[in-house]
Amino acid sequence: MIHDIYTIYLREMLRLRRQRVRLVTTIVMPLLWLGIIGNAFNNAFKTVGSSLLGGDFLSFLTPGILIMTMVFTATISGITTVFDREFGFLKEMLVAPIKRESILIGKMFGGVSQAILQGIIIIVLAIFMGVSFSGASSIPGMLLTMFLVSIAFVSLGLAVASKIKSMEGFQMIMNFLIQPMIFLSGAFYPVKTLPSWLKIFVRINPLTYGVDAMRYFAIGINEFNVILDLTILAIFSILLILLGGHFFRKT
Repeated sequence: MIHDIYTIYLREMLRLRRQRVRLVTTIVMPLLWLGIIGNAFNNAFKTVGSSLLGGDFLSFLTPGILIMTMVFTATISGITTVFDREFGFLKEMLVAPIKRESILIGKMFGGVSQAILQGIIIIVLAIFMGVSFSGASSIPGMLLTMFLVSIAFVSLGLAVASKIKSMEGFQMIMNFLIQPMIFLSGAFYPVKTLPSWLKIFVRINPLTYGVDAMRYFAIGINEFNVILDLTILAIFSILLILLGGHFFRKT
């Protein structure tokens, strides 16, 4: 079973290496967000108190961009499943003498590895742009948050891909689900500045706690208790793993 999982995992990683356009965009898009949008709004947000932004907007924005990019990268694993179905490769895997759980776990690990790799690239770019992180002691917490967020949205992508038969339909469904979660997560603004009625939607959004945990470990700013953040993230991840596994086994 381990060999089967590794084979599926290796295939997912080789596919990423061969898609040069995807490799380039995974670097260029965060660079645009941090380099252009972050610096462009940095001066505009200097009027906001340092207690909200931790000194500058770029440092505040970086954890949000990190989570946002990882979420989109993680859900891409679902597109590969739709692609495999359209070209018949998924059918070949499902009728092969390997367990479906091996296929599922291999795809999950592949998606998680790609998302975490993307996150590490963003951290390196942010350091070159002058963002000061909390220090080496924050690395385990950042990696844990990155893992929980990526495994949750890889599972979500696989769950949706198990029911959708076209790449266009998959992209529409994922945009419908992901974009509101990102904009209501506090990735781009302090949650404290929102009106009371909007804070309700922010608090019931699981991604809010991923952004909050990452911001705490990265720059030491948080809206909620970090234990609460990690607990909600873990529960959300487990639920999506079970949901993704259920739908994939029914494929």
